Amino acid sequence: MSTFAQALEFEALKFRRAPVVRTVSGLVGAGLPVLAAAFMVAATSDGSSQIGHKAAALLTGSGWAGYLAMVGMLLSVGALIGIGFVVCWCFGREFTDKTQSCLFSLPVSRRQLACAKFAVVLLWSLALCLATTAAAFVAGTAIGLGIPGPDDLAAAGKAWCAGALAALLACPLAVVASVARGYLPGVGALVLLVVATQVVTAFGAGAWFPYAAPGLWMGMGGAAAAETVSPLQLFLCVPVAALGITATCQWWKTMETSYG
Repeated sequence: MSTFAQALEFEALKFRRAPVVRTVSGLVGAGLPVLAAAFMVAATSDGSSQIGHKAAALLTGSGWAGYLAMVGMLLSVGALIGIGFVVCWCFGREFTDKTQSCLFSLPVSRRQLACAKFAVVLLWSLALCLATTAAAFVAGTAIGLGIPGPDDLAAAGKAWCAGALAALLACPLAVVASVARGYLPGVGALVLLVVATQVVTAFGAGAWFPYAAPGLWMGMGGAAAAETVSPLQLFLCVPVAALGITATCQWWKTMETSYG
């Protein structure tokens, strides 16, 4: 077995035993589709109420198209927050729990451990987004949307993409959790990112801000704003994630000389 495979197995074992991972999986995988279904019912059954008005403002269409778009909106935000928490925990727990010194005795490098952490988190994130879209079909059927068609599958794929982009955008939080040697600073950075996203969007530059682009693309700013988000603006999420992953892995590589 290669050293990276050993690191992957080691990190996967810790990951699947973590309560925070199970909690986020339940909240995102089941909670978001149910919340979207509740919004859909509120928007279509009682539009005169305050909740109905607010829920109707999130709808970009009717039937499955509107519901799955709402799932995508919630996923673009919920996945960033939930997966962001997990990323911060995954990289910061070694320092919070005082286990970082044990990493030097392992037969794998710290860089390989960091890469393994990212691999496990991203694989879980993509599977979680897939499970969320699958649960959305169950919840949508339960509220009477009928049998989904081929176009609805495409809408579900778009919602999954929004979640996948959010997962990529959570990766740079690992830098903060690593350098600050704890998951709480990473969580603080996550909160600041959410606030910054709201501010940038309010000033009309959200499409060029990677943390706002997926939500706008799903229709969070309205159908007109969604049409203005280009593939290039969505692609900016990839270099942001790559930069965060590269910086984190490099920091873990030099951790021995910096903090050993």
